[in-house]
Amino acid sequence: MKKTVLILVAIVFAINLNTQAHDFLAVNSDGDTIYYKITSNVAPYTVAVTFKGTAEYEYENEYKNSISIPDSVLRSGRYYKVTSIYYYAFYFCTELTSVTIPNSVTIIRSSAFNNCIGLTSVTIPNGVTLIGNAAFNGCTGLTSITVPDSVTKIEAFAFADCSNLRTATIGESVTTIETSIFEYCNSLTSLNFNAINCNELTNCFQNMPALDTINFGNQVLTIPASAFRDMSGITTVLIGNSVTAIGSYAFADCDSITSINLPNSLRSIGSAAFYGSDGLTSITIPNSVTSIGGFAFYQCTGLTSISLPNSLAVIERYTFFGCSALTSITIPESVTEIGNGAFAGCVSFTSFTIPKNVTTIGSDVVTNCNLLTYIRVEAINPPALYNYSFNEVSWALPLYVPCESVSRYGSDIFWGEFTNIIGFKTALHINTSICEGSFYTDYGANIDSAGVYTLVNGCDSVILILSVMPLLEAPYNLRFIDNERITLAWQGDTYSYDIYRDDSLVANVADTVFVDNFNMINGHTYCYKIKAKNIYNCESEFSDTVCVAVIGLENVESTNIQTKLYPNPTNGKSVLELEGLTSDADVLVYDMEGRVIKTYKVNKGTKELEIDLSGYFKGVFSIRIVNERIDITKKLVVE
Repeated sequence: MKKTVLILVAIVFAINLNTQAHDFLAVNSDGDTIYYKITSNVAPYTVAVTFKGTAEYEYENEYKNSISIPDSVLRSGRYYKVTSIYYYAFYFCTELTSVTIPNSVTIIRSSAFNNCIGLTSVTIPNGVTLIGNAAFNGCTGLTSITVPDSVTKIEAFAFADCSNLRTATIGESVTTIETSIFEYCNSLTSLNFNAINCNELTNCFQNMPALDTINFGNQVLTIPASAFRDMSGITTVLIGNSVTAIGSYAFADCDSITSINLPNSLRSIGSAAFYGSDGLTSITIPNSVTSIGGFAFYQCTGLTSISLPNSLAVIERYTFFGCSALTSITIPESVTEIGNGAFAGCVSFTSFTIPKNVTTIGSDVVTNCNLLTYIRVEAINPPALYNYSFNEVSWALPLYVPCESVSRYGSDIFWGEFTNIIGFKTALHINTSICEGSFYTDYGANIDSAGVYTLVNGCDSVILILSVMPLLEAPYNLRFIDNERITLAWQGDTYSYDIYRDDSLVANVADTVFVDNFNMINGHTYCYKIKAKNIYNCESEFSDTVCVAVIGLENVESTNIQTKLYPNPTNGKSVLELEGLTSDADVLVYDMEGRVIKTYKVNKGTKELEIDLSGYFKGVFSIRIVNERIDITKKLVVE
């Protein structure tokens, strides 16, 4: 029997030896003893830093003051790489003040630094991929923590009860964050969130009453679903231009957020993203957003104004349900569908306008909007309704529809329930211009002056904003610059020029030099003139005319004449100045209807001719100088 007892004692002793947390100890370069557990006894050889003995509480404060962990340790002639901090390694080491973790460490296990209340500084190396459950729980001396970009997972309660923690940074590679990692961190006011591929954070950030600022890094693409739900203390949210999506419930019930700036990179807002955030008073959604999920602003009772993007196609169900402070909303013309209950409970609505491209309206769309004074629908064809689309809306309420569509709405099975259908004229806004001397003639108009005009076009009205483009300066100093071929040059400063040969348009050019390559007829005289044109297709008067005579097909004899009218405009009398007139010519004066009212004869070499229109009505007259080689027309304005 005695022998048996001895054997049992030996077995128990062996079990105790095998259940020790540490396999061996070693002294570091600072003279501190560190305990190690072998995690791989084959190459590559690895160890974890652990506690002394068989239980984490067996030895009190086996690690004190400042500890520097080496990246490798020698045992029995073999080097072991330090790759992890083991479970409870520094558990309740209350006199530990700082720890240096080598870059070789990739895992910090659960409760590794649990309740190290004296720990004021720790740097997690950029090689760690996992921070275990409650790894730094209760480290009340820590004031800041940075999770490096190498970490992919943070387990539950990792930094819980760090009551003096004020700032925290989440690295870029984190994809999984478990529940309540900062629970009861009552001093934590600022969180920098840099995780790029972390898409859902249900209950990850709980019981953080002091948190008021969240800063999303410039690489973050998605604000994770449920990320900051019920965080009632948040007042400031900084979103970078990289974010394209806000996940569902991301800021639900964040009552202290009053406004938020959404970046132009944003494409979608998830369902219930701001659900119940009743402190939100205003928000502008950029035109980059194409999708807003249902319930997105559900019960945002403080919201007084919101700007919707022109890229939005659908207003989902219950998007603005219960937004009781909204008095009106402008639905963009891009919207084609309005979902169930989209504006139900918007009790401050006094009017409701449905844009022209909406084809479908769900049920209860404005239920309980009891202050409505009218509904306006801009669609020509009545949008499809459900039985209860306008549930609890008085059928006697004025329904304004396009005037040509009154009968369509009246005969519709659902729209026809309204007893006061009123047609309205659609104001069509046109902003256009004409060239000076031209008339705007659309919609029956005959207008030649700049201004704002209201025109009637059948059932519609047109608001016309008309501008008049000033008369272009005619090209000048037109001349031939090559005697062997027909090469024209002139001066001017405009978009392009029309080239006329013998009154026929032959080219439009942007340059102020033109070479006319064509089959010339021997003995023929060719006359050229030019008009300037701008980008609005307005034209100037013709330039002066220059002519060339073809002699023997290899010799070109040019005729250049320059003319000028002054003063222009005039009160009656004006002087026609002539330069280079080499043969007799006729001067013909035409009125605005094209009738010749005066003629003059001028001899070659004449320099000036007085034209007297004192006895005629005010208007624009044409002065034409013509003979067998020239044909020039100038405009003269009599005021």
